[in-house]
Amino acid sequence: MTIFPKNNSFKKSNVLQESMNYGELLSKHTDKSIIYKAFADYFKNPTMTKIKNINGFSMYLTKLHCLLSTQKRYIIVFIPQDINLIRHTEKLSLLKWKSIQTRTLTDHYDLPKHIHIPTSKTPLKQSINLVKRSDECSVYHSDSFPLEITLLHDKKGSFDYQKKGTIIAALETYQTLIQWQSI
Repeated sequence: MTIFPKNNSFKKSNVLQESMNYGELLSKHTDKSIIYKAFADYFKNPTMTKIKNINGFSMYLTKLHCLLSTQKRYIIVFIPQDINLIRHTEKLSLLKWKSIQTRTLTDHYDLPKHIHIPTSKTPLKQSINLVKRSDECSVYHSDSFPLEITLLHDKKGSFDYQKKGTIIAALETYQTLIQWQSI
């Protein structure tokens, strides 16, 4: 099972795309701290637990409460490898991630459950557009944030997802990998 995305390069647009949302000017050049805060706020700033170091990164995750007890949903972040011990905890707002993921995994991690209630009142209600599709995944770019969003396909194949969507809709599939897009 792959949970860390491959680094794909795509043709970047030189057009500055901007939008207004909740009184904040959001663009491809938005300060990363605003984006980190938007994700932390959307998920109600969960406590993340360090699980392991892998390939120069430290992996932190939190388990989400799910009504279907057979599903194991997680928020996962990868940060540059740190010196903290395994099982160290940190709030999401304090982790400057290179990748954030919402995943449904078969792996079981014995962690407290975090309750997450989706909301549309968030700066993450930004549009995303399909830029690449393969048998394994669909890749999107955000109109307003310098993010690359990858949605993993299930057994149905490459047409699981639409050509347009929102960051929120992508997150709520729990098959989502998000990383910073170089501009």
